[in-house]
Amino acid sequence: MRFIVLAAGMSIMAITSGPAGAGEPGDGHTTVVQDENGTSVITQSGDPAQVEVKIEKEPGRTTVYRRSGGNTAIVTQGTGNAQDMLDWLRKQQGR
Repeated sequence: MRFIVLAAGMSIMAITSGPAGAGEPGDGHTTVVQDENGTSVITQSGDPAQVEVKIEKEPGRTTVYRRSGGNTAIVTQGTGNAQDMLDWLRKQQGR
């Protein structure tokens, strides 16, 4: 499955692929998100049919949440300094 999300005038591309062996390209275990700040790759084991992926776009930051089975990965990428990232992480603890 491939999809493109457009947010705030900037494009974010996320690719989640169909079944094959764990960790191989096109296997459904890997999500790739590319935006103006770079590329993130998340690979998890589990049933690809049960994967949940959520992408949030904020000014200067893209966050990807990927849940597979009982495991959750959260990746954020963006522009800014270390203090901005620490503030963002503290905010996430309250979710």
